[in-house]
Amino acid sequence: MKLLHKLSLLFLIIFPMTTQASPLSISEQEINQYLATRLAEKVPLQDSLGVPRLFQLDYKLSDLYTKVGQTDEKVVDISGIIDSLLQIKGKEYQVKLNINMDTLPFYDMEKGALFLKNVRLKNWNATPEKYQNELQVFLPIIADGLTNILNSHPVYTLDERKTKESLVKKFGKHIIVEKGHIRLETNIF
Repeated sequence: MKLLHKLSLLFLIIFPMTTQASPLSISEQEINQYLATRLAEKVPLQDSLGVPRLFQLDYKLSDLYTKVGQTDEKVVDISGIIDSLLQIKGKEYQVKLNINMDTLPFYDMEKGALFLKNVRLKNWNATPEKYQNELQVFLPIIADGLTNILNSHPVYTLDERKTKESLVKKFGKHIIVEKGHIRLETNIF
C-alpha cells in the first residue's frame, strides 16, 4: 500500500510536467505543400481586373511559397508568381510579376486552423520591366485579392483523427513563429 501511495505521489509530481502536450509544429514545407496543391482546389487563383477595352489585366497566381520566421520580426514571408495578360488600348502584353509579401500567422482555436493574416506587399517586379508603371495600378487590387484568400482559407487545418492534433485543437492556446516552422502551444492543465 505504501508503494502504491509513493507511486501515486510520484505520478502526481511528474504528470503535470508532461501534460503540457508536446507542441505541434507546422513546417515551412507543410505550408508550402498546401499552397502548391490544396489552395487552388478551394479557391480560383485567377481573375480579371480593369475596364474592358480601356485597360485590363487577366492574371493567374502560381508558385506560392513561404519562408517562416527567417527575420527578427518572426513573420511568414510569402512569395509567388503572377502570370498575366495586360491589355491596354487594344494591345496585349504578356507580363510576369514576382511578388513578395509578409504576413502574421493566426491560429483559430474553434476551427483548429492556421491562417496567414495582415498581408503586406513588400516588393514586386515585372518582366519585362517596361510594363512596371502600367501594372502599378493593379497591384493594390491583386494584393487585396490575395489577402482575402489567405484571410479566409487556412494554410493548415488540424486533423482531429490524429490524437496529437486533436489535443492541440481542443487545448490550443497560442502560436510561436520560429525559424522554419510555426509551433502551436498547448497547455492541458
